[in-house]
Amino acid sequence: MTKKTRSLILVLCVVLFFIIAPYIIIYSLGYRIDFEQKKIVITGGIYVRALPLGSDVIVDSKIKNTTSFLSPTVFVQNLLPKQHSILIKKGGYYDYKKNLEVKEKEVVKLEQVILFKEKILFDILTDKTNSPFFSLRDISQSETKKDQEQLFIIKNGNLYKNSPETSVAILKKVFSFGVSGNNIIWLGLDGFLYSSSQDGKITNKLSQTSLKIINNRAYKFTIISSNVFLKEDNNLLLFNQKTKTFETFYSPVKDLKISPDGQKILYYNDNEILYSYLNSGNPEKIFLNRFSEKIGESFWLNDNYLIFSLGEKIVISEIDNRDSINIITLLQTLSPSDKISFNQQDKKLYILTKDTILSSERLIP
Repeated sequence: MTKKTRSLILVLCVVLFFIIAPYIIIYSLGYRIDFEQKKIVITGGIYVRALPLGSDVIVDSKIKNTTSFLSPTVFVQNLLPKQHSILIKKGGYYDYKKNLEVKEKEVVKLEQVILFKEKILFDILTDKTNSPFFSLRDISQSETKKDQEQLFIIKNGNLYKNSPETSVAILKKVFSFGVSGNNIIWLGLDGFLYSSSQDGKITNKLSQTSLKIINNRAYKFTIISSNVFLKEDNNLLLFNQKTKTFETFYSPVKDLKISPDGQKILYYNDNEILYSYLNSGNPEKIFLNRFSEKIGESFWLNDNYLIFSLGEKIVISEIDNRDSINIITLLQTLSPSDKISFNQQDKKLYILTKDTILSSERLIP
């Protein structure tokens, strides 16, 4: 090899180094060439947490990772800032699909994914005392709160603790009430809202204007995270802390349920289902879905999934409304007279059909 040839090779290597080295450095810092937009961009990522373990996480139909039996998480890096499709699947389970926008230098999180079995087994319940239908309690709310409320009884406009026959009235001229911590929030016969200690010795007037009470309507308090909801038949009212008045929050509302973590409230009517976070005095209404079929009983499966009857179907829905909402329909069908209930303690679905109670296997981890 001549000296001239060696010099050319050396020069070529130096040139290639100065061309390739910056690219390697830029690449390692997360920069990529977006050929569609014809510019250099900074990549982002997608973080996924999915159960059960061993689920496949597929991004854009080509990047495949599997949650291990040691960790339910997957982190996909170096994604161009644009829409990316995510498919999560496992044999014997319904697929989960979502399209999410990845932004530059940001990680999109999909942390609460649960895959549900395609075939959920049901058994006939022989010991009916284990069924939520055996008790009149609303098991969607905490047992402590329900136990507290059951200590108090209204009779002839007076509020008693334990029993009117064995105790003196704590409060008088009470129309409806709810328990919040160590306080009783109550609506007086005069239409004003009050707060009292549980012994009734300390009373504060909360509202500035009177709520018109209509005797033939049903009133029910739901108090959570400083939010005071009052259901007046099918109208859901929220007490405005600033104006000190009740205002219509949503209507019509058939029922409302508090999430297990106490941070969200579900409310629905025959065709619409919504929820709100309770981290402010003015909760945002988050619309989930509208159906042509009639919505029956609805329950929180956990803090991120709902289960409800829809006509003759039983439906499980996520509450993550980014892109389309993942909804699955169980194979078990209902007749018009059937009722469903979900027990937060054992995570099982119960179906009351005539005189028989069916109990599902555990629905969520």
